[in-house]
Amino acid sequence: MSRTRDNLVIHDGLWSLSCRMLLRTVRKAFSALTTSFERRVTARPFSDSRGDKGWWTWLSRAPAHRVSRVRVELAGWPRFSRPFRVLFLSDLHVGSHTRDVERLTRITTAAAELQPDLMCLGGDYINGLLFGGGRVPPETTAAILGRVKPPLGSFAILGDHDEIYGGASIAHALRDAGLTVLLDEAARITFEGNEITILGVTPDRARSPELIRDARMGLPRIVLAHDPAAFALLPSDAADLMLCGHTHGGQIQLPLLGPLVNMSDAPLAWTYGHVVKGYCHLYVTSGLGTSLIPLRLGIPPEIVLIEVHGVIRYQKSD
Repeated sequence: MSRTRDNLVIHDGLWSLSCRMLLRTVRKAFSALTTSFERRVTARPFSDSRGDKGWWTWLSRAPAHRVSRVRVELAGWPRFSRPFRVLFLSDLHVGSHTRDVERLTRITTAAAELQPDLMCLGGDYINGLLFGGGRVPPETTAAILGRVKPPLGSFAILGDHDEIYGGASIAHALRDAGLTVLLDEAARITFEGNEITILGVTPDRARSPELIRDARMGLPRIVLAHDPAAFALLPSDAADLMLCGHTHGGQIQLPLLGPLVNMSDAPLAWTYGHVVKGYCHLYVTSGLGTSLIPLRLGIPPEIVLIEVHGVIRYQKSD
């Protein structure tokens, strides 16, 4: 009886593994196909500073965004006199929605009113939709983002759609607007006399293990990575905070079922929200824009304000 049960467990495990491998293969093939088409769309630099949607205006209206306040208690971090406030925006895809330039202006104004100490940007600033216009140049987006002036600065990474458009030109636009762009690089800030390291990971994650290993252990660290699959690279005892986007929270979440896909190697459980592994914390935002189609269902766009509290080390979460 025990051997039969063990055989069933092995069979179920192999079946689950086979399904995951098949889904990954299909996803990668689909991603390669859409990337090929997107390269044609982005072959010329975008030049519509208003983001006109033309005939697609009626279909591309953005749902109302929400402000998500997230309390994160990080073991081993300093006990600050007040929460360390991190504003996090990602997956803007400016131009994917109707009147998106005006919308981003309103969003950044609302974000600045939250009085963050630091702003972090998780990539995908460009509109990669294959149809519907809204080809907003990165300079327009960067100028709006540059109006947010947190006291400890603004730090940005790039996403996969940015690389398709031209990562160098987007990074240049962001830097010209006063933002610090981290491409497999580290920067350091100081809050209440305590040093905090910010790591920025490129979309391919090729140097991520090396970057994480070489960063000074024992110091508070915030890791910016576009795709939450990078969370698997963090040592569970590092007490890091990783901020990611990419998944759009699934972009479409069905009642009772939740997200069906997340276009990532990350498990579906990492598609959206706050995840804890050991001492490490991950937050995956639903982002602000859309890709493939200008539609969201069951998962609204969001501004994220993360309030970090340092606590003493406790028993690790599983």
